[in-house]
Amino acid sequence: MAKPKPVRLTLSGPGGERTVEATDLRFVYFHTRYRRTHVPVEESPTRERLEILSDRDDCRCVRFADYSRVKFRQIREIEIVTHPGGRSATVRVTRLDGGGNEYPVDRLWGGGELFPPHFSATIDGVEREFPLRLADDADTTWPDEMLLRALLVRPPPPRGRRR
Repeated sequence: MAKPKPVRLTLSGPGGERTVEATDLRFVYFHTRYRRTHVPVEESPTRERLEILSDRDDCRCVRFADYSRVKFRQIREIEIVTHPGGRSATVRVTRLDGGGNEYPVDRLWGGGELFPPHFSATIDGVEREFPLRLADDADTTWPDEMLLRALLVRPPPPRGRRR
């Protein structure tokens, strides 16, 4: 298995901004499925139950609602912008060639569904998750420490052998 590439994350918390080294940055998304099962009439007058299932999946990319994606190896920087009082973030992607785009969360895979996408990274051996949208409950708030920026660090090119 290949060694995960290091990523430099900028986190914002109560103590201000801090920069940390992380590994295994992932974009986490969910496949939502609905399953109907038959049940006795005593349980439901319609004789069926609807179950909502979510299958978690992740990738080293940013996946969009139209099934397209941009792989991390093509990206220089990912910036997450949350607005004060806002319930969802905006994701800015800067490619290696300097071009960039800005995407609201609802244009990402699963951004408008029950289980919104988020980023996940391993920091000091602990897996942390950073949401891109808050739940629909009015009392939910953003976590104390938020991901602001992910700088995808490239290892230096190998040096040639000299004789």
